[in-house]
Amino acid sequence: MATDITMPKLSDTMTEGRLVSWKKGVGDPVERGDIIAEVETDKATMELEAFASGVLTEQRVKPGELVNVGTVIGVIGGANEARPTEQAAPAPPEQADWQPPSEEPANGAEPEIPERVLELPEASEPPAPLLPGDDTKASPAVRRLAREKGIDLHQVRGSGPEGRILMEDLDQAAANEEAVTEQAGQPSAGESPAPLEAEPMTRMRSAIARVTAESWRTIPHFYETVEIDMKAAGEIVRELKGSGSAVSYNDLVLKAAALALTRFPRMNASFRDGGVVVHREVNIGFAVAMEDGLQVPVVKGCQGLALKEIALQAVRLAERARSGAITQEEISGGTFSVSNLGMYGIDEFAAVIMPPQAAILAVGAVADRPVVRDGHLAVGRTMRATLSCDHRVVDGAYGAQFLGELRRVLENPVLMLV
Repeated sequence: MATDITMPKLSDTMTEGRLVSWKKGVGDPVERGDIIAEVETDKATMELEAFASGVLTEQRVKPGELVNVGTVIGVIGGANEARPTEQAAPAPPEQADWQPPSEEPANGAEPEIPERVLELPEASEPPAPLLPGDDTKASPAVRRLAREKGIDLHQVRGSGPEGRILMEDLDQAAANEEAVTEQAGQPSAGESPAPLEAEPMTRMRSAIARVTAESWRTIPHFYETVEIDMKAAGEIVRELKGSGSAVSYNDLVLKAAALALTRFPRMNASFRDGGVVVHREVNIGFAVAMEDGLQVPVVKGCQGLALKEIALQAVRLAERARSGAITQEEISGGTFSVSNLGMYGIDEFAAVIMPPQAAILAVGAVADRPVVRDGHLAVGRTMRATLSCDHRVVDGAYGAQFLGELRRVLENPVLMLV
């Protein structure tokens, strides 16, 4: 029985994926659990496992092609199925296995010629014709779309293997042309400005653009900010560092957030299918800056982890993200997120919610600031934290209570050591 291999949905935001390479050839035996291909998602390159045993009988998608989630990219057949190239090919007409009669038929009748049917492959859409000398690398569908949009493929830089032109390259070329046209229509005094060439976005940058645009378009954000006294938290960080257990301010925030989420579970929720899903597990993602964007690894099961365990996992995941070794599993399943720009000297900012989560916490720098204590002006060691909330899931009062609990835990960090 044949089993289709489809482009899997490996994250909540994934709508399409690129086949990087096939690890099995047509005709190769396949066992359940074997790695049969590599797939590039919007966040990472993942290995695709076989979910059935048999023989790989078809490869419907070529390496470098971008297809929608759910598209059939290959087929696994029964173990007895052979390679298509080993199947007997029909004999050509000139080598037919019949011979015309050697004698004239009686009564002058015309000789009977056995009927021979030549089976042709199923009809498919004809490929776009190549022009003489056209050496551009593109699929028929890409060539057809280029003709429809009036795009010269010789002027398009392909991002696929060996410079192959993909569908998104056409979209980028069209956007570049539109930008140039708009720029040309707005000349400055004296002379027209030189046309601008848009820089193609990486897969990571494209994913960030898509997710944040969807979030901003579909989620009604509101924001709340508190200032937290971090003097006691700083002492904890120094004491643990001196004892050989390195813990950062960010680790304290993750642990404090986990404790606050258990008390206010609606913050640990998602808006999905017109309803609210409250998650049992507290899986906190934290933003890690990359050269061309960011990754958000997820520390899972935070509600049951000690502070030191959270710190160790955060260090490990951050290193894997920066080295490019992070897996899809390690960046999926987040129920709440933390973005910390304090190490860059940012005092306060608001972050964009990651769908389908209900909130994200933006953390600024721990710094000396003026505070009022007992009616007197003093210098305090404080941190500002801004909570971005989905108004479909929570209201302002609930978000304020969550921030109040977060502040209480961070100002009394001994609660995180129990």
